[in-house]
Amino acid sequence: MINSALSLFLLRELPFDRFAFPRWQSVLAITLIGMLTGLDPGLTGGTPETPGMPPWLAIPFMVLSVWTAFLVIVAVLKWWMKRGGRWDGQGDLFNLVAASWLVADTLGAGLTALGVPYLLTLPLWLYSVWVGANALSGAIPKAGLGYSIGGIVVGLIPAMLATGVLFAVLGIVMAMLGVVPPPSGAGSLGMG
Repeated sequence: MINSALSLFLLRELPFDRFAFPRWQSVLAITLIGMLTGLDPGLTGGTPETPGMPPWLAIPFMVLSVWTAFLVIVAVLKWWMKRGGRWDGQGDLFNLVAASWLVADTLGAGLTALGVPYLLTLPLWLYSVWVGANALSGAIPKAGLGYSIGGIVVGLIPAMLATGVLFAVLGIVMAMLGVVPPPSGAGSLGMG
């Protein structure tokens, strides 16, 4: 998987047979990205008014978030790539997407975990979309680069919605557990 992921990062087009590696490698890659994302100081640092998530919660939560986004994007891409007879459904799209995420997203999440500001890592995250689109158009000759970018963007919309729901549920759970203090001034309305 690593050789394929590095080739994709360098924008080399690869056929689907290069993604016939064991599924556990993809599972490990996506989980690694989630773990690194969970180490983001923006999640765990917080401020005096709103403390960050404790690492014991941030890491599994971000693994769950990354997995949710990944599975939603793969599902949307399966539908998107089959439109108009561009793809016959043959080939391991799950492994292809995981390999296309491995290098750029691991670098982006790793740099963010080291405290590099989001704005400086943004080009790497945007490049990740380009890598994914190039991987799709290389493995699926009838799907051009623009069409593949469109599929990724279309997949990002429900993926962001799904992870937004996860964040809302996490906020409720954290408030119920007392991990997050009540909003400033909540007791000043004469109700406490």
